[in-house]
Amino acid sequence: MGRKLVIFLILTFMLPIFSINGNSFAEIASASDSCSGDIEPISWNQTVGRSALVPHYNYYSGYFGFGDFDDDQKGRSHKSELVYEPPREKTELNPEEEWMYEDWDRDTRLQPLTTNHHSIMLVGNDSIGALRVNLSEQHRTTICVTVQALNETSNDYSVDVYLMTTSEFQRYTELYYSSHSSNNFYEEISEALSDISPEWRGIDFTGWRTYRDAHQYESINEINFALNLDGPESYTPIFGGERWQDFYIIIDTWDNNHDNDAAPPGVVTAAEVTIITTERSFILPNFTVAIIFLMMIIGMVIFPFILNARYMKAGLDPEADQTGNGLVPSLEIPAELSDHTENQNTHDKQYPEINNALDET
Repeated sequence: MGRKLVIFLILTFMLPIFSINGNSFAEIASASDSCSGDIEPISWNQTVGRSALVPHYNYYSGYFGFGDFDDDQKGRSHKSELVYEPPREKTELNPEEEWMYEDWDRDTRLQPLTTNHHSIMLVGNDSIGALRVNLSEQHRTTICVTVQALNETSNDYSVDVYLMTTSEFQRYTELYYSSHSSNNFYEEISEALSDISPEWRGIDFTGWRTYRDAHQYESINEINFALNLDGPESYTPIFGGERWQDFYIIIDTWDNNHDNDAAPPGVVTAAEVTIITTERSFILPNFTVAIIFLMMIIGMVIFPFILNARYMKAGLDPEADQTGNGLVPSLEIPAELSDHTENQNTHDKQYPEINNALDET
């Protein structure tokens, strides 16, 4: 194996280590992306959707509660009906319009996002503001978010920014509505499991995750990130047909169950969201990763056999044997005699009587 190949393999395996620190290649590339371009007007509910979660409206009103068990006249216990909570009053810190939070789960299919857009969202205190998009796997998408307090200045102002798919956003909304309900057992369980390690989050029925468990940016006021899709984001459940996933760009001013998220700022947030799409010139198919790893495994299996074959042939080189430099004698070429052995044979021929006497003794 050549020295250049060894150096290349070492650098390839050490590349993930370099990407762990704060100056990773991915972050540098994302930060260097330009957040400007030919901005086109948004066609709402065609290319981009707008939704919100607010504390004064509970989509699952009564869903998280359990009725009390009362005894009837015959002494049998039965479960009473759920008591629905009256809606909270809307305050001046919640500027969202009704259609944003009363119809947030609309199932309208969006067109693939292939153009650049810019939008300003007003997100109330203790609320969630989200833009719903259908990202294209043929384009590289850069998302730039800048937030600030509306009509106020604050040095320690910060919010949370997340990127989620449709199924991830649904679990996220369930926890939000549970935390804003008097029957918040769901939120209490999630708080107890907030420190669960990443490798166990997949089986946590109360938890929620961001896309690829990586696109979560907490306690920030500005962030730029980019992503490429390997293919259409969809999945097929055990029962039912294929389900397509949209993406939600979320501005979070709610104190969720994460340990390092930002607290409610107490003001209205103005969030500027810019989405820049760049067409990808070359896209590797998904199966290339499997082929590369398969070749690596096959190479690891056959390498010992190649090494053993070369070792077994190392002493059978005819040219090396003809030069007389070989140390191991073969059947075709007799062993070389040393000078001491040649002198001893000559002495035996000159004095045979001495050898006979020694043999008789």
